Amino acid sequence: MSPEPATSLPRRAFGTTITKGSTKTTPTIEATGAACPTIVARPRLSPLPFIYLRNLPYERSSALQQLLVDRQLRLRKEREDLRAQAVTAAHGARQSGDGENSGLGGVTSTPEEDGSEDLILLVEHTATYTNGRRNRGAHGISDQEALRLQNLGAVYVESLRGGEITFHGPGQLVAYPILDLKPIKLSVRCYVSYLEKAIIATCAELGIKAVTTENTGVWINDQKKIAAIGVHVQRYITSHGLALNCNTDLGFFNHIVACGLTGKETTSLSKELNDPSVTVQAVIPKFLKGFGATFNRDFVALSETRPELEKVIHEYVQNGNSDKLR
Repeated sequence: MSPEPATSLPRRAFGTTITKGSTKTTPTIEATGAACPTIVARPRLSPLPFIYLRNLPYERSSALQQLLVDRQLRLRKEREDLRAQAVTAAHGARQSGDGENSGLGGVTSTPEEDGSEDLILLVEHTATYTNGRRNRGAHGISDQEALRLQNLGAVYVESLRGGEITFHGPGQLVAYPILDLKPIKLSVRCYVSYLEKAIIATCAELGIKAVTTENTGVWINDQKKIAAIGVHVQRYITSHGLALNCNTDLGFFNHIVACGLTGKETTSLSKELNDPSVTVQAVIPKFLKGFGATFNRDFVALSETRPELEKVIHEYVQNGNSDKLR
């Protein structure tokens, strides 16, 4: 599995492999030449906690994600250190002939990678135009263009995610999974494919047929895009993620070439259903169902499983104090 972050990837249709003779091959999703299992392995993974954050400025959400990624990496290092200590102790016990009496004859008591520190942030941003990491600094838009976008009522931010310029704002469900890909042995390319599949499942719950095309993201057809994807992966820990237009003000997209795709249209669930009441909060349960089925993971509210972490996150969102997250 490559630890490198995914950027814009050539896309493909979802499908399954063909039965050959009397032996059935594993169902797969085709992802840029690689075969991804239809069902993600779940080696004793705990339920995935989620938290919903409304009216969150984009820059603060990016900083929050990095804090959570750093937290994941720190806790993983602690687990690895404990595992190494247990292995060393077990080896010493075997060498001295005390393995059975010490209870250290094996390493079954060492900490497992059970996904217990994984988390998914469900966010509605304040109005923001954001650009991907390839378009930062000298490769970004001009100061004049940034000012033009800001005058439309949205801030402009350069991000670490993959992809190009897009819009985030009220009425758009943005999901930021902070997941460790190591336990499920999932490549970054397959991870991106599963994000697409989760969005397609969400749309299906609402009676909308969505598809993938040769372009990144999820589409109603090859001209109308309903969801964007841009991820970042740091030592197998994911951040950033996806944006699904629920009842977003689509007028903001008219002022940019969204995701660098000329001649394409951006649409939303409410537009496709002709129903402006399709809010983010109404879509969240359907998204969790689609995401859970795709990633073979149960969900639980963060307030139920780790209320102390939920409190710290809310405190950070409100006042920017990151001390308790470090």
